[in-house]
Amino acid sequence: MGVGDTGSLHHTAWVVNDVEKAAKSLADSLSIQWSVWTIEPVACTVHGKDVPCTFKVAIAQIGDSNFELVEPLTGRSVYVEHLETKGEGFHHSCIFYPSRESARQARDLLLTQGRTMIQTADLGELGEFCYFHMPETDSVLELLYLSELPAPEKTIG
Repeated sequence: MGVGDTGSLHHTAWVVNDVEKAAKSLADSLSIQWSVWTIEPVACTVHGKDVPCTFKVAIAQIGDSNFELVEPLTGRSVYVEHLETKGEGFHHSCIFYPSRESARQARDLLLTQGRTMIQTADLGELGEFCYFHMPETDSVLELLYLSELPAPEKTIG
């Protein structure tokens, strides 16, 4: 099974210092609406070590895909590292999987290829995700399973 065999492109994401400020500016410029959530994973690992972290996301649907903005809140996540080393900007593309099992199969395939998993998050019953560094593009690939998104905390635009 290839990574894309059972998944679909879900979003392209940028790390920013202030999700709400960036979402407001982009909503005005692009005439799109953002939904905002605070994410508090049940468990999170960064570079293989347990690191509790929280972050804020805003998602805007664009056709059959989405834009995502991510703002680190607490903990030493890959988002913090990105802001420190590259500043605000493109961070990852995400492939969504229809089941937890299919997301884990894709993860395991990348691990058997010797790929480097840089962060994981267990979202409890809501789902899970993991990030891999992809040296071919010097970027990050997210593998995501979500059962469903709760209602957003707020909308912008």
